[in-house]
Amino acid sequence: MKIVTAKEMQDIDRTAIDDYGIPGIVLMENAAKGVIASLFKKFPDIKDKKVGIFAGKGNNGGDGLAVARLLANEDISVTVYLLSKKVLLKGDTKTNLEKAEESGIKIFEIVSLDELEAVKDNILKNDIFIDAIFGTGLTSGVKEYYTDVIKFINSSKKIVLSIDIPSGLSSDTGEIIGEHIRADMTVALCLPKIGEILYPAAEYAGELDVVNIGIPELIINNKDIKINLIEERDAVRILPKRRPNTHKGTYGHLAVIAGSRGKGGAAALSSISALRAGAGLVTLALPECLNISFEVGIPEVMTFPLPDTKDGTIDKSALDILIKFLEGKSAVLIGPGITTNPSTSSLIKNLIKKVSCPMLIDADGLNIIADKIELLKDKPSPVVVTPHPGEMARMLNTTSKEIQANRIESSRKLSAEYGIYVILKGARTIVATPEGEVYINPTGNPGMATAGTGDVLSGIVAGFLSQGLSARDSSILGVYLHGLAGDIAAEKLSQTALIASDLIKTFPEAVKRVERDCFAPA
Repeated sequence: MKIVTAKEMQDIDRTAIDDYGIPGIVLMENAAKGVIASLFKKFPDIKDKKVGIFAGKGNNGGDGLAVARLLANEDISVTVYLLSKKVLLKGDTKTNLEKAEESGIKIFEIVSLDELEAVKDNILKNDIFIDAIFGTGLTSGVKEYYTDVIKFINSSKKIVLSIDIPSGLSSDTGEIIGEHIRADMTVALCLPKIGEILYPAAEYAGELDVVNIGIPELIINNKDIKINLIEERDAVRILPKRRPNTHKGTYGHLAVIAGSRGKGGAAALSSISALRAGAGLVTLALPECLNISFEVGIPEVMTFPLPDTKDGTIDKSALDILIKFLEGKSAVLIGPGITTNPSTSSLIKNLIKKVSCPMLIDADGLNIIADKIELLKDKPSPVVVTPHPGEMARMLNTTSKEIQANRIESSRKLSAEYGIYVILKGARTIVATPEGEVYINPTGNPGMATAGTGDVLSGIVAGFLSQGLSARDSSILGVYLHGLAGDIAAEKLSQTALIASDLIKTFPEAVKRVERDCFAPA
């Protein structure tokens, strides 16, 4: 599903009206019908409720006025609080105001703090508030009495449904730009907006329901919209289907270069996760000092011991050994738990120059190349990197705060500049491709903010890479299933108690949920 900015949505609306002859009033009516459907779905007993609608003077207010009329047609008690003088309304919004008045709906004009105070008791008699104040057009914080109205709505403790986007939030960024509605539910019209998907703003959208307003899909497909929301149907499309006449060699041989004394857990988590993702063979190249424990502890993973330093990390003398080791491998994962020991760092930088198979770099591998990221340019096979915001900041020579404030653009910049695939981890993990496409992942939860979950992710994505999936598809499928496994684990164990190895245990159930739809009859 596409995710749009305010400008992109306005362009889609304009094309529908000007080029396809769909009247704006029809789109507004369809939007209202979508909101009504969401309301009835969310509140089956809504006919017993009183609804108060806060409407602005723009198109969002027009949507709200149309909703008021449709509610009145269902004999539901509804009152409109118009944050404008009636005479200022124009076009389709004015038309819907006139229709609402013809339906006998009570409409209060509120254009000052005094007028708000005068009707507060009436407002508080409602059970549900509908926010139709601003919509998607805001680029700066709300001002004047609008601030007081929004503060009052938020303090009322009533259930709030926002139309298209909570008033006061920007459509184009996940950042908070000022006072805003804290919605329990948002009904996005046609397509979701960036501010409803990216945090911290997304926290205030509540439950998100996207409704069709009658814009032909062809219009959307013809627009060059680069930001996408990953959906289950994407995972269904990508997940490899196994054929009967196959063997372990069919599903690739992944090399994992990971681990050091004290950080063997990262190597274990990533290696096992790759097998869970379906890799036919996984060989873990690790410091010799760790080899015995891994041979005994993880029987499914083959090991390849390497010369080690006195600190228990992989020594730079292993370069030629590793180059030979990588011959014939389907893909390689580099980085979990290797440390930034100078000898190990020298090894990794020199090794990356020689790698020709698909490669995923994570964790300490990213810290090692942060000052030599040009090593990733023009590789013969795709490169995937999986930084958290701190690692990304080092790679772009900026701060974590800047990365978090510009997650989409930071990911795009790194991806395009070096021709690599970027998975920026965090709340709403982002996948960026060298072509400028961005995919935002909706699965996952705060319980996954714990040590080792990134190692699990790198193993999953590398496991798909080793099976021959493209870097793009491996990344999209990997982040979706990783987050879904986290959601299943949280359901079973709670977010607080969740640990990284739980994701490996619940990953098969995540795959099964997608497989059910893969193999469902058409």
